[in-house]
Amino acid sequence: MSIAIVANPSAGRGRGRKVAESVANVLRDRNQDFELFLTEGPKHAVELAYQASRKHEIVAALGGDGTINEVLSGIWETESKLAIIPGGTGNDYARGLDIPRDPLAALDLIQNGRAVKVDVVKETDRMFGVVSTIGFPSTVLVNVNAHRDSWLKGSPVFLASVAKTIRELESYRVKITLDHKEIDTKVVGVVLMNMPYGGGGLKFAPDARYNDGLISVVIIKEVGKFELMRALPTVYFGKHVNHPKVEILQGKKVRIEAEQPLIKSFDGDLAGTTPLEAEIYPEKAEVIVGV
Repeated sequence: MSIAIVANPSAGRGRGRKVAESVANVLRDRNQDFELFLTEGPKHAVELAYQASRKHEIVAALGGDGTINEVLSGIWETESKLAIIPGGTGNDYARGLDIPRDPLAALDLIQNGRAVKVDVVKETDRMFGVVSTIGFPSTVLVNVNAHRDSWLKGSPVFLASVAKTIRELESYRVKITLDHKEIDTKVVGVVLMNMPYGGGGLKFAPDARYNDGLISVVIIKEVGKFELMRALPTVYFGKHVNHPKVEILQGKKVRIEAEQPLIKSFDGDLAGTTPLEAEIYPEKAEVIVGV
């Protein structure tokens, strides 16, 4: 068994390089056949992963959900299996696949775990394995990115970005086509899920499964600022599903059109604007998980 590790040295607020070096040292001590690749910028992991898939049975992504998304994008149409060494701040891939957040524990799993087939969702501009959003959740990411060079880091940045987004909350008229069903409504956001968790532990779609062949569509209808603020903490526990302004549907194909261009996100990265058009490809990739 040969392993390629595609590592983002900037992941986890700069801890990625040190984690990659530690993992490489452990693999050398174990006489494991491996190769380490370090990314140098956005989309580089896609290219590195594809190249690595030509020589290695397993291509491991070391970094946050954005890095994992890029590695998956590079190998999902190859014979290589994806492995995950969490090194970011959100870690929703690891959460959804029950992969240890500790890098060395995740490494043990790569060497001793099993492969499972997972669904992949392809969209016009990108693909994703966990979550895609428009509206409120995407605006939060825009505000998080605006703090990239700020002294404020981590959870405080996320909370400040949520607060700013709520203060400036907007609603949007959208038409959602889910398979053959059409929904015309006003929303503050729409979240497409392939696993239960997104946004760093928010349980948007409690019933979503990585191999159920369905996209879970979480529609957050027009709601007031204070009502949204009160409801947000319940999402961590999946208790929002009974809220009157939340509707969760499932299907294989989704198209979302909006009266104005809305920014899209894919596994935590922003890319393109509406329309959003996604289709699920059942059991299209293989991922190493626990026994």
